[in-house]
Amino acid sequence: MSNESLLEWWPEQRLQRHPIQEVMICGRRLHPPMFSHMVNFPRLEFPLRGCYENQIECGGEVVTVKVKPGTALFAAPNCWNFPVWHPGLELMSLLFGAKQIGISIVTSSSKSGPQLDAKKFSIPRPLTGPLPHIVDAMVELQTAGGPARVFPDLAQAAIHYIGETLKHPASVDAGRSQALLESVCVFLQNHYQYDITRESVAKQFGISPTHLSRLFQTHGHMTFSNYLTHVRIDRAKHLLRNYHFKLEEIAGRCGYHHAPYFCQMFKRVTKMTPAEYRAKTRVN
Repeated sequence: MSNESLLEWWPEQRLQRHPIQEVMICGRRLHPPMFSHMVNFPRLEFPLRGCYENQIECGGEVVTVKVKPGTALFAAPNCWNFPVWHPGLELMSLLFGAKQIGISIVTSSSKSGPQLDAKKFSIPRPLTGPLPHIVDAMVELQTAGGPARVFPDLAQAAIHYIGETLKHPASVDAGRSQALLESVCVFLQNHYQYDITRESVAKQFGISPTHLSRLFQTHGHMTFSNYLTHVRIDRAKHLLRNYHFKLEEIAGRCGYHHAPYFCQMFKRVTKMTPAEYRAKTRVN
């Protein structure tokens, strides 16, 4: 989706009809369920149509929340949510990466099962101006257990400034190839736990596997498989530091079918075994 197409789609009128009045906050004190969504970066998700049902950790308990237009879900880095996809849902997800803002538009349209149509786009994340401070404030408030009444105004402000950024593309001009690479990287950071391949990711973005490989080699200075391994091992490090999962479960949560292969890849990247890394870095 081009910058112009996203601007045309940008649901400004619908957001005005359903301004965010409540934000539900995801925690990370409890172990995340298998295949739950958990990434290194802050995320803000809100339905434009339908009901976005989720399990989240709140106050040390797993609770089920139903997020409807006018409400949103916020996850600080390494906080998790486990969605249930209902037909009729149209969801916008904003991922605030270190360099990019990933924008996903997900539609669930099947009554017999979760048939999801996802459009993904990314823009460079502004380094100056109000937006970085707004996102940082939301993360700090979540960490400190700040008042929930503050989050709706912050969420509204973040959405507003993203819309303003889209209206002024000169400030976010980037090469098409670099922008596509960033979109693919955001996708991998969101889907590392699934059984994904170079071919499946290329199909997701409507390009050939060869083109995808060339993007990483030319603009990413590494191969596709090396980047995916980096993302998965980085997530494994987080799980080893913070949770008591067995190695087999950590492997599965990071997209590896076999624990011995996971251990082999982990040692190749970190120069130590998962057990050695856990013993060295455990926080509690």
